[in-house]
Amino acid sequence: MSKRARGRKTLSQQGLLGQKGVNLVERIVLDMGSRWSPSGPNEVGIDGYIELFDASNAEALGRTLAVQSKAVSKFSAETSDHFDFWCNQRDIDYWLYGNMPVVLVVSRPDSGEAFWIPVKEYFSNPERLATTKVRFSKRDDRFTPHSLSQLAALARPTTQGLYLSPLPRKERLFSNLLKLERFPQSIWIGCTECRRAGEVWAALRHKGADVAGSWILREKNLVSFHDLSAPAWTTVCDPGTVDSFGVDEWAASDDPDRCRQFVELLNQSLRSQVAPHVRYWPAEDCYAFSGRIQDGTKKRAYGSLKRRSSISVVSKFQSKSADGRLFEWLRHLAFRGQFRRFGGDWYLEITPTYRFTSDGLALERFHEDRLKGIKRLEGNRAVLSAVMFWADLLRPKKDLFDSGNLPLVFGRLETFETDVGLDDNAWGSHEHDATDRVDPAETQSMLLNFEQES
Repeated sequence: MSKRARGRKTLSQQGLLGQKGVNLVERIVLDMGSRWSPSGPNEVGIDGYIELFDASNAEALGRTLAVQSKAVSKFSAETSDHFDFWCNQRDIDYWLYGNMPVVLVVSRPDSGEAFWIPVKEYFSNPERLATTKVRFSKRDDRFTPHSLSQLAALARPTTQGLYLSPLPRKERLFSNLLKLERFPQSIWIGCTECRRAGEVWAALRHKGADVAGSWILREKNLVSFHDLSAPAWTTVCDPGTVDSFGVDEWAASDDPDRCRQFVELLNQSLRSQVAPHVRYWPAEDCYAFSGRIQDGTKKRAYGSLKRRSSISVVSKFQSKSADGRLFEWLRHLAFRGQFRRFGGDWYLEITPTYRFTSDGLALERFHEDRLKGIKRLEGNRAVLSAVMFWADLLRPKKDLFDSGNLPLVFGRLETFETDVGLDDNAWGSHEHDATDRVDPAETQSMLLNFEQES
């Protein structure tokens, strides 16, 4: 058995050495009369920032630099005049991007020695960049309180706007593009005497035909994914004029009119496919869950990133006026859908939104105000959850829609791998002045309810 007791916590010697190096840099910066601000525990290439001050009168110079500290217990290839340090290529790429001046400080905390180079200037030499090696001069590159004037000459005024490279880490990004994996392979065209969609539906219902809505009226023709030579369609279409074409003549066409017709067919198919649980509302140009509830919320399960989750698709809210009157309204989960073609493939672009009603159908009179209020508050997590919910719902399954004969079959959301990370905190919503008629407390409660369920 090891002499060291099993299971006990130990302190990383490398981490301890690194912190000693940062502490040495901070002490030198403070000794020169300037300010040191550490990056924090999640830094990935910058340990902190130096804000420079005039040592004679303590006035701020308005100049800032970024610092990467590298502490070692022993200098490599050390002589009386110099030593070498090898940088990581990903670190160099990170330091060189952007206009923020970056200083590399290599120190030996045990001896209290620190040396520095300006990264952008040093690696502007292609030969140095190719080797990633830094050769420090013990005479010229020593980092001391007397380095203030050199740092001031190197630093940029903060008024110019300073930025660094995105974080050097792998990330998987989810888009709001849902791939259309399959659609009917034929388009049928036939002459009709009907001039309005209502006339077509009336004739079909009179004959008791049970057909979907994957068709459009264009001039004096019906254009459809359905076989217009089938008996159900002979009441509205002249059988002798019916012809079929390969769908690629529309789906892959560069002709604007044919592309518009194909997108119209896709839209009509989607509206028919999601009904009656989800209804298309032309005035708001969105798809929303329909119906009302007695109290509480109506929920549905969906597949989130790691597990099955549930989300409120219809929620009920109340407020009481100063004179005691009770007002109720419903919030319906919704999305706007736009079919788009990229690189020969078709996608449904999903933009989450909401629909506020007074009775499950009619818009509530403060619909626009409530929509603006919740949109200002919701963050990336809420939007991603809504996109993933709709993407999961639209994929074939025997849950909401019959998967036996769907005209449109969707795949999964398109994702992208990146070599840099995004600081999610930087994308957070900012507070706004409350100018709407909506009670901020009511709007906040709606958002929290949404995020907790997701």
